[in-house]
Amino acid sequence: MYLNKLKIESTKVLCNVLIGISSIFWFLAIMFLIYLFMYLHADGIIAMVCGTISTLFFGGIASALTFPPILLKKRIYRAEKYNRIFEEDYDGMVPYSAFEKLTGYTGQRVRNDIRSLVGRNILRNVTFGWEGAMVIMKPETEGDFINVDCPNCGAQVSMRVDGGARCEHCGTYLRSESEYVH
Repeated sequence: MYLNKLKIESTKVLCNVLIGISSIFWFLAIMFLIYLFMYLHADGIIAMVCGTISTLFFGGIASALTFPPILLKKRIYRAEKYNRIFEEDYDGMVPYSAFEKLTGYTGQRVRNDIRSLVGRNILRNVTFGWEGAMVIMKPETEGDFINVDCPNCGAQVSMRVDGGARCEHCGTYLRSESEYVH
């Protein structure tokens, strides 16, 4: 597992709180916009100016509070996709072209995502380069491998605990939580 689940959950909670607070500012912006339209036909130029400034002010605050959490939640969703790719990889090296093919994202998007997710400590045990993203196993987890028999051909397959591997003989993909792993 390369995801920092505690960090992800706390980030999601923070994002939801910020979106909740921003909804109050969206409400205020809409209320001042309604106020502005109500007094549009009156001679109150001061009311129109104040309504416009208030709408822009609260709308700006609402935008500033809404969009970063939404973008971060999308990046966390992509982190979960990247984690599944890391878990399926056995040799510890995943080229960006594989990410592009498996996710449909551009190479630049993958590089930026992984760099940001590692920097925010959402992805752990991962290092990145321009040639590919490499999964780095911590020394204490290097021994956490299990050997299983492939359900398709019976060959011996070695895989990381809580990970996956492909059978070198028939190409069957195995997950460590499957019914064939004991």
